[in-house]
Amino acid sequence: MTVEPATASRKNADQPAIVEYRDVRKLYGSFVALDGVSARVNKGEVLCLIGPSGSGKSTLLRSTNALEKIEGGTILIDGQPLPTSATEIRKVRQRMGMVFQSFELFPHKTVLQNVTIGPMSVQKLSNKAADERARAMLQKVGLLHKADQYPANLSGGQQQRVAIARALAMEPKIMLFDEPTSALDPETIGEVLNVMKQLADEGMTMVVVTHEMNFARRVANWVIVFDHGKIVEQGHPKQIFEDARQERTRDFLSHLGWNG
Repeated sequence: MTVEPATASRKNADQPAIVEYRDVRKLYGSFVALDGVSARVNKGEVLCLIGPSGSGKSTLLRSTNALEKIEGGTILIDGQPLPTSATEIRKVRQRMGMVFQSFELFPHKTVLQNVTIGPMSVQKLSNKAADERARAMLQKVGLLHKADQYPANLSGGQQQRVAIARALAMEPKIMLFDEPTSALDPETIGEVLNVMKQLADEGMTMVVVTHEMNFARRVANWVIVFDHGKIVEQGHPKQIFEDARQERTRDFLSHLGWNG
């Protein structure tokens, strides 16, 4: 079991968790990807998951909406165990926006069509209502002027911002980001992180797997450090980045050249 430190000053710690992980285990054959992970995601907070590649961060994120099936423990969504039936899982996923490393846009559809397809096909919105919502989300990410373009005509950063708009168009309760900037050129990373910071400032609940330590330091309310499928440390960004208690955390940050 992962022992979580005192959370009296953690954002909304006195309220029910949006997501709670209890002793979660995940195996790939004999490889232990998640080894007894326990944590929670509070409403309105930005939780950043950091640690070496292959340490379990993305596996935990993908397990949250059942893209990965866990072998042990429990994942609770709004206090209810993550369902196992395909129908119920689809309902849970409608409340979660997911943004991947790759943009996963439909190349044969325009930007606007990529954003409207979910609300129309899943939520059964009318063409007019879906169009209005999609345009509002594209405006939010600064890409309304690209509504009639196709993904191939956009930069990587612009495509990822469209992917964020598409997720937001489903009006999720929580946004899950799996290394959203890892496939981007350095000059386009900032535009995506700026959109994410804007969402954080607006109170969106977010779980972010990232190697962008400056983003985690500036934007996160809570940081969890993974290593070999386990949580080795968690706390407020100031504590993690300026006064890490665990040597493994300090080693990880030093290898990234983090100097506070």
